[in-house]
Amino acid sequence: MTTLTIILPYFNEQGWIGPTIDSLVAQGDERFELLLVDNGSTDDSAREAFDYAAPLGERVHHLVCTEPGKTAALAFGLAHAASSYVATCDADTLYPPDYVARVIETFERHPDGVAVMAVDLYAPVTHPRSRRRERRIIAKGRRHPRKCHAGGYAQAFRRSALLAAGGFCRERWPYVLEDHEVVARLIDHGRLLYPPGHVCFPSARRHDRRSVNWTPLERLAYRFVPAGASRWFFHRFLGPRLARRRAIATALREKSW
Repeated sequence: MTTLTIILPYFNEQGWIGPTIDSLVAQGDERFELLLVDNGSTDDSAREAFDYAAPLGERVHHLVCTEPGKTAALAFGLAHAASSYVATCDADTLYPPDYVARVIETFERHPDGVAVMAVDLYAPVTHPRSRRRERRIIAKGRRHPRKCHAGGYAQAFRRSALLAAGGFCRERWPYVLEDHEVVARLIDHGRLLYPPGHVCFPSARRHDRRSVNWTPLERLAYRFVPAGASRWFFHRFLGPRLARRRAIATALREKSW
């Protein structure tokens, strides 16, 4: 029985997407399907995705989204999802074998939860740096329970709530940081959950993302703006600033690695 749909969009991720899929194939809880959404790759990403996902059999579906941009690819994947829960994963991130189980278990224990967020770690889970980071993110989730403290590589949603909030929509939000903007709409529908021990491991190539990220001032403003004003923050404050520096969703296709 499929309880969770994992949407994994990719564009020119040869050499990265295989290990990510490997980590999903190794999940202990098999109650999921994987939607691999090729967003117009020009390398051998699609072949690599087919090869690595083969062990999933009928639980994997290969889709092609011709509209460029991660938001468009996520929306395309969501339109093909029918499970109770939807997780978004990135093609350069590794997921521990209990990732799916923790998502499903957390949703089932919290009927009012609309999103389950993982902590992104950049060292082994037992490393002191990872322990400190996990404690810090969990504490932020408690202090600011209606704010997003996780990227799209670490998010899962109750599908009914995500659809009620408008889903992924490039027309509504054509910029980067779509993972945080969607949460600003989602908080009106229920709780954001940050369960201890729920982690993932994005690649170190993300360390320099200044051209597609927010500035320190914008990050600080997001932290302290009241949760009730989150939509104002994104659509009246942050959106115009991102537009001026052309930080649109398709900018994520420009890679420096």
